[in-house]
Amino acid sequence: MKHYLFILILCCALTTLGSTAALAQEGSKQERRENVEAAKTAFLTDKMELTAEQAQKFWPLYNEYESKRRTLVKGYRSGYRENVEELSEQEAKTRLDNMFVIKERELNLEKEYANKYLRIISSKQLIKLYRGEREFTKMLLKRLDDRSASN
Repeated sequence: MKHYLFILILCCALTTLGSTAALAQEGSKQERRENVEAAKTAFLTDKMELTAEQAQKFWPLYNEYESKRRTLVKGYRSGYRENVEELSEQEAKTRLDNMFVIKERELNLEKEYANKYLRIISSKQLIKLYRGEREFTKMLLKRLDDRSASN
């Protein structure tokens, strides 16, 4: 019964996400992001089989991690769209070095928060989190691909 309720909630969230994306001019980017985050939270909560008590403690910590990770990634992507052909060899090498430094910081952040998560959830639930994140991303990409193919 729990899974049927979850599937219903996820379908509603994804339908809302689809409608919101289709009405991009009317909806704000922030609203779409909130819809995706709500669907992700529901999806991962189910995948990880979080209890209500675990969810109450876990999600604020996860959101803190995501915020810090986004900040790191923004630093990495700040010059990402520049034309590579216009970079000198030294600038390209510096860009690569910075990329590895940021990826290392991201890994350290992930390790730090994994240790924090393990005070709330089990190791198996943490593995389910990582798998669930990948599954959710694949599902979103498939929806985007399906939508762009139908346009």
